[in-house]
Amino acid sequence: MPVVDPSILLPEAVSWTEGMLLSPQHFQQNDIYWHATLRQRMAAIQPNFWGIQTLKLDITELVKGRVAIERLRAIMGDGLLVDYPGHYGSQPLALDLSKHDWTVTPEVTVHLRIPVRGRGAASDIGDMRRYTTEPGALEADESNVQDEINVDRLRPCLSLFAGDNVPKSYCSFPLLRLRGDSRGVHLTDFHPPMLQVDASDFQGDNSLRSQLENLSARLWAKYRELLGVRIGEQPGYAEDSVAQVYAARCLAMALPAFDVVLKSGVAHPCDLYVALAQLLGFVAATPSAPQPPALAGYEHENCMPQFQQAIGYITKQIDQLNADYRILEFEPVGRSGFRCRLPAGTHTDTLYIELRPRAGQSGPTLGHWLRNARIAAHEMLQTLLRRRFPGAGVREADATRVASLNLRPGAFVFQVSNANIELDGGQVRRLIVDNDELVILGEPGDEVPASILLYLPRVRDGAPAATTGGGG
Repeated sequence: MPVVDPSILLPEAVSWTEGMLLSPQHFQQNDIYWHATLRQRMAAIQPNFWGIQTLKLDITELVKGRVAIERLRAIMGDGLLVDYPGHYGSQPLALDLSKHDWTVTPEVTVHLRIPVRGRGAASDIGDMRRYTTEPGALEADESNVQDEINVDRLRPCLSLFAGDNVPKSYCSFPLLRLRGDSRGVHLTDFHPPMLQVDASDFQGDNSLRSQLENLSARLWAKYRELLGVRIGEQPGYAEDSVAQVYAARCLAMALPAFDVVLKSGVAHPCDLYVALAQLLGFVAATPSAPQPPALAGYEHENCMPQFQQAIGYITKQIDQLNADYRILEFEPVGRSGFRCRLPAGTHTDTLYIELRPRAGQSGPTLGHWLRNARIAAHEMLQTLLRRRFPGAGVREADATRVASLNLRPGAFVFQVSNANIELDGGQVRRLIVDNDELVILGEPGDEVPASILLYLPRVRDGAPAATTGGGG
């Protein structure tokens, strides 16, 4: 069991008296008593005292469907310390899933387990043997080094189990979650119970530590960007500059404490989750931030969804913070449409939008979808569809423009050029107008982007902070 079961009574201490006839049972029961006592004390201090410290897999074998542990340090839920390979030498800790039908069950959970300590825990009778008895080396009496005897050792019977329900006769915890497809077997983003954040390193770039380090780097970059606009250093931005500097100060108040916990590398994920929640609170205090998610309590057996929820909110909000541009997100409409209301006074001759890709999408894919989409104000859309007219023109933005938007190189940014259209009555109208909904309606299918962002220049002393074209 990974947590202390209050229904299980603690064993009572062995009564030691002078002249008693000692037997193996006395020492065994004394050992059981102290292990149970230590476990209860650890659980009282830190309920999440169990999990992995280090995990290394043979990735080459994993792709073939064979789980082979190369290095594992962990603490089981009953307090047992695991150090593999350690004294196990060449004895494998592995599980062969090469015969598993991944088309029927595309995901499999692999557990680390050991039989619970019961009667005859080291006996070779039965199949619930917790320990094997291994021949020991000669050991000297510490007070008389000349007296040496062989001391046999107990070695825990560790194993891996695939499935969702481990028998209750085992102490276990989930170690891996695997997904199989035509390319082989791969790790999912599941993280097992961990005792320190660097235990997630076996996940590579998808590890919790890597994701949090990337988040920290982005937040510091955003802080420096926002402080590029300082009150008193240059004219303009008026009330808008106050919002930008305030947002930067919110980040500065939370980031140092978060970084101290993260960069230690050995912080318990629970402590890191609390620090991330505090960071989320400061980000939620930035201007125009939506209501933050109500975070649940820390879940030790599967912490990653909680971290991802917080990281997702923070990432989305800092993407909306830009010193020179106001960022609006298009609202999805139907299977392949997006809409966004342009504020009154928006300069509509040239607009810049960023298409956020779905997994596996590329720049050419997104560009093809956008060039075949109808782009216009909502009231113009029916006219475009009837005439089979594409609407506003689009082309990829150059690297200079991408950099001015403070986006990473390679971001999928497009320039939307407004145009005129002659209506049936002879009136000439602009396709895109301010104080109206801008609609992008493309073809449904795999090319539809995940989301679309619109970048509008902030106004400084009545002039645009970054030129996007003339008035509309």
